[in-house]
Amino acid sequence: MLLNFWLVNESMVVRDIGRLRLPQVGRVTSHDGDVPFLVLDPHDQPVVAVLDYLRTCRACGFEPLSIEAYARGLLRWFRFLWAVEVSWDQATSVEARDFTLWLQQNKFHRRKPRPGRVGTVNAKTGKRRPGKGTAPTTINQTLSVVSEFYRYHLSAGAGPLLNPVPARRPGPGGERYAAHHNPLQAFPSSRRAPLRQKVPKRAPRSLPDAAFDELFASMKYDRDRALLAFYVSSASRPSELLGVTNKLVDPGNQTIGVIRKGTKALQHVPASPDAFVWLRLYQRDLPARCLRASAPMFWTLRRPLRPLEYDAARAVLLRAQKALGSDWSLHDLRHTALMRMSQDLNLVEVRDIAGHSSLRSTEAYLQPRQEEVLAHAREHFERLRDPQRRRDAQPHLPSPVLGYDADDMFELFGGAS
Repeated sequence: MLLNFWLVNESMVVRDIGRLRLPQVGRVTSHDGDVPFLVLDPHDQPVVAVLDYLRTCRACGFEPLSIEAYARGLLRWFRFLWAVEVSWDQATSVEARDFTLWLQQNKFHRRKPRPGRVGTVNAKTGKRRPGKGTAPTTINQTLSVVSEFYRYHLSAGAGPLLNPVPARRPGPGGERYAAHHNPLQAFPSSRRAPLRQKVPKRAPRSLPDAAFDELFASMKYDRDRALLAFYVSSASRPSELLGVTNKLVDPGNQTIGVIRKGTKALQHVPASPDAFVWLRLYQRDLPARCLRASAPMFWTLRRPLRPLEYDAARAVLLRAQKALGSDWSLHDLRHTALMRMSQDLNLVEVRDIAGHSSLRSTEAYLQPRQEEVLAHAREHFERLRDPQRRRDAQPHLPSPVLGYDADDMFELFGGAS
C-alpha cells in the first residue's frame, strides 16, 4: 500500500513528496515498426495511449531522436502515475504539481554516473556538474511533452476534461503563444507557463585557444585530429558532421556539405585548410570501400570498420580528456567555431554558417569570452596602479568595424588628452 506516502489534511489528501520513491518499472525500447521507440509498462506491454501519440508524431515528420526524447519524458510521467496509483486519463493539475516537485528533488538515475561530486565545478572548463535534482531545462522539456500528449488526446475526445499541464495562456483570438512569430524579431515578453522552471541565461561555452591546443595535442590518431579540426572550423552540429559523405567533401573550395538538423536541407559550409590536410592523412590508410562517393567521411578505428556515430565520437573526446581533467563536449567545439567567426564575419554570415533560423540565436556569440573580460579587467586595475600607464591610455572609441569614418570619430570624441 502507498499510505506511507500520504498525509491526510481534513478534506484533502496531500502527498509526502519527500518520501515518495518511484519504482524503476517500465522502459523505453527501440522498435522496428512505424514508431522507432515504444514505452513499455511494468508488464512489458506497450502503453497504448503513448503509442497512439508517438505514432501521430511520427506521421507528422518527427525525427527518431525526437520520438525517443518524447518517449523518455512520458516514461517519467507514467512512472509517477504508477507510483501514486492514478490512471493517466484521471490525472489533474495536482498530479502535475506533485510530479514537478518530485523532479525538483530527485533525478532519474544515469546508466553510467559521471565521475566527480554532485554540484562541483570543473576547474578547467568552469562547468558545474548537475545537482541532486533534475535540471530545470529537463523539467521544462518533460512538462512540455506531457502537455502536448494531453492536448493531443483532448482533441481526440479522450483523457481528462482539462489538461493537467496547461501551456501558456493563448494570445488574442485564442491563438497559441507566438503562433505567427517573425524569426527576425524578438519574441514578445510574457509570463512563464504554469509549473515551468526559471532557466538561467548562459553564454555559449567555448574553448579558449590554449585549451583547444591542449585538447588537439592529446589526440593520438589522424582521424581524431581531422574530426576536431572540422568541428572547430565548420561550426557543424555533431550529428551533421558525422553524416557527411565523401561526395560532399570539396577540398578545392574548402567546403563540406552538411544536412541541416531541422530543415534537412543540404548546405555547403567552409572548413579550415588544416582540416582537409588531416582528412587526407587519415584517408591514406582507409580501404577502397571507405573512399566511395556514398561512403561516410569518418569510420571507426576497430575492425570491422563501421560508420562513426555520435556515441563513438563523444567517447573519443571523453577518453582524451581523462588525463587533461576537462569536460568539454562536442557541441562546445561548435560554440568555439562560432565565437571565432563572430570576430571576423558579420552577424548574417555567421547565422548562415551556423544554420540558425533566427538572428537572436546568433547574437549570443557576440558576447565576449569570460576569460577575455577578466584579462581586460586585470589590465584596467594595473593601469589604475600605474599613473604613467593611466596617462598613456587611449580613450575607448567605438570600433571602426561599425563603418564610421575615423576622422568623424575623432571630431566627435576627440583624441588622447
